[in-house]
Amino acid sequence: MPSFQKTIQLLLKKEIISYPMVNQAEMEAIPAFLEGGQDLAKFWHDLFHRRIIQHNVRVASLYYNRIRGTRLAQLLGLEPDRLEQEISSMVSDGAVYAKIDRPKDIVRFAAPKTPEAVLSDWASDIDNLLHLVETTTHLINKENMTK
Repeated sequence: MPSFQKTIQLLLKKEIISYPMVNQAEMEAIPAFLEGGQDLAKFWHDLFHRRIIQHNVRVASLYYNRIRGTRLAQLLGLEPDRLEQEISSMVSDGAVYAKIDRPKDIVRFAAPKTPEAVLSDWASDIDNLLHLVETTTHLINKENMTK
């Protein structure tokens, strides 16, 4: 059971998991995985690998808005074709937002912002800037009065 706890802790972290995992052989040696024969054991092995890939793609989408497909495949330890296949299935399932530009080999994870959201962000940034200018002016005036 400790190997399962370690695996769950790894999956709960927002970090890329290397495959095969350190305790994977121990987990796959449990009798429940081997009970249905080699076909079922291969099914569970492939499913586990796919879930690790999906976890890694979700983690990459948190940290990257845009990344080259070859670089992402290298980070995840996959072939570019397999990575594209997994990202495509995750997008069609609604698990992650992504667009793949094949000619430029770029994967974009950030959804485009609506004009209202861009304007709202801009207004918020201007408000923060004006607040900083006002605070700075106040501190300069305060310094001049004490001299």
